[in-house]
Amino acid sequence: MVVAVLLVLTFLLITIDYRTGESSGGPRGFLHGVVGGVEGGVTAVTRPVGRTLSSLAHPNRYHDRADRLEQQNAALRRQLADQGAVTQLAGQLSALRLLADKGQYTIVPARVVAIGDVSGTDWTVTVNAGRADGLAVDKIVINSSGLVGTVVSMTEHTAVVRLFCDPRSRIGARLEGTQLLGAVAGGSGPDKLVFTLYDASYQVKPGQRLVTFGSLDYVAGVPIGEVTKVTEVSGLSRTAEVKPFVSVGSLDLVGIVVGKPATDPGDRVLPPRAVPATQAPAAPQAAGPPNGAPTANPSAPSAAGTPAGAR
Repeated sequence: MVVAVLLVLTFLLITIDYRTGESSGGPRGFLHGVVGGVEGGVTAVTRPVGRTLSSLAHPNRYHDRADRLEQQNAALRRQLADQGAVTQLAGQLSALRLLADKGQYTIVPARVVAIGDVSGTDWTVTVNAGRADGLAVDKIVINSSGLVGTVVSMTEHTAVVRLFCDPRSRIGARLEGTQLLGAVAGGSGPDKLVFTLYDASYQVKPGQRLVTFGSLDYVAGVPIGEVTKVTEVSGLSRTAEVKPFVSVGSLDLVGIVVGKPATDPGDRVLPPRAVPATQAPAAPQAAGPPNGAPTANPSAPSAAGTPAGAR
């Protein structure tokens, strides 16, 4: 209907131009305004319909665009995740090097790439460093919290690490602040070690901490854990339970110690002890006269230097 009206108006406009031989600004302008307004209304109404018909005629074009947008979003999400992982790894490496510097250990950083059977009979992990990186069997493995385990086998570019909680693990240990020696053994799960102190006359107490005492193969001073319970005295030794500093359930970046310090680091690699909240320092008090003593009059002259009997 609208198209028919437009055709009639166009025909009238042509007829007027032909008869007058002029531009017919009045009638032509009026008709142009009417036709233009109607044309604009028709376009506004028909444009969405045209787009809908176009989308129906070319559905793949819009699906492809949606797929591209989804791929771009996925790529952005991966970038953000990668940046977060890099930041986290950089933090772990910084903390690992801080511990190594305290003990003056030379380390080869590596990441855990595989986990062995952790059913309780074999606690091992595989790291992405090996013989080509200077590793050797029986080298101590640490992370930023302390002892992780020891190297038991390797290839050119990988190594198997026996964790401290493995039943076959047995590492020499020393009580903090003493020269008393013993050994920590695994086999009691990932969160507990058994410490055997060779001198049964010494009273081990909960809260005491352990470090490796060092030997031909093992470096000294690596933090091991804290005594939680003294279990028994048997013959010439004393036994205690120890909570390790390292959580094997969250291992990622580790360091294999390939170079010993020139001197035993002692206890300086151990973390600082937390100060209990109940032991916060008391607020300083203003100095004053002893209880019951008279308060001095600032205006009174000092007796120092006054001759005896003078008033």
